[in-house]
Amino acid sequence: MTVKELSKAKIGAPSKHGNLLIFPVTLGGVGRPDVRIADETLEVSELDSASVPQLQVHNPGKTPVLIPAGRVLQGGRQTRTVNVSILVPAGATMVIPVSCVEAGRWSGGRSFRASNVNLSRRARIAKERGVKHNIDRARETNGDLRASKQSNQGAVWDAIHSELHLRRISSDTSRFDEVYERRRNSETERIHGEVVNSRPIEGQTGIAVAIGGKVLGVETFATTEDLTANWHAIISAITLDLDDDELAAAEGEATVADIEAFLARVAGADAVEAEGNGIGTEFHVATPEFVAHGLADEAGTILHAYAFAEG
Repeated sequence: MTVKELSKAKIGAPSKHGNLLIFPVTLGGVGRPDVRIADETLEVSELDSASVPQLQVHNPGKTPVLIPAGRVLQGGRQTRTVNVSILVPAGATMVIPVSCVEAGRWSGGRSFRASNVNLSRRARIAKERGVKHNIDRARETNGDLRASKQSNQGAVWDAIHSELHLRRISSDTSRFDEVYERRRNSETERIHGEVVNSRPIEGQTGIAVAIGGKVLGVETFATTEDLTANWHAIISAITLDLDDDELAAAEGEATVADIEAFLARVAGADAVEAEGNGIGTEFHVATPEFVAHGLADEAGTILHAYAFAEG
């Protein structure tokens, strides 16, 4: 599996919601029936000696569990987000790389509760750039790639500060997910409700998103069922971009050809591959124009992948 697989995605006609366009994406569609998307049954906790960039997960089930990169984990000593997509084997206990998304708190219990929200596009871009940089550095020094997937924590905090500032949110602990509690206007909330209450069409595995003529990105899974399980988190995150007045007023209207051209540029970019922290292999891309990340299983099936444009 390489990033080039993204060029094989089929893009459908978009649905329009104000200036927001959502294109159905189909890539593969034949997933592993034994893989589940992480839910409340996955046990997530602080390490015995708590550490900002690491958490422990335990999968008590009999099938592998997929934790998508960018998922927000609430609780513990501070809210975190997952740095890379991870397929946790059945019965396994493992340490995973995370980033802090709540800079002003270091107190509380050990356990985390299930979350159905993702980090924003811009914060995920900042996170992925740091992860890619650290993987590159580990390659240059013959370091352990599986242990090198930390982000640039300062850059992630800066992105979160910008998201909070955009919405004039004064947060005692700079907790990212407060952006979901205080959207800027009723029109953004209306569009969010309209889209989040829709459902993927048959065969759809992902979405591509644009505001006006500005392509924002693509995110896809292995199956329609996996996309459905992540629908609320994905849609909630992408509609955050509507809170940016300048972006929300983007002129023009992106087309299927625009999405295909974006994916062609991503697929043609230099990518680094790394052994997954659980099962499978990852790819990472970072250019001045976009970032991308994906995870495939041993057979090369893409379980989760995304590409986000800057801006």
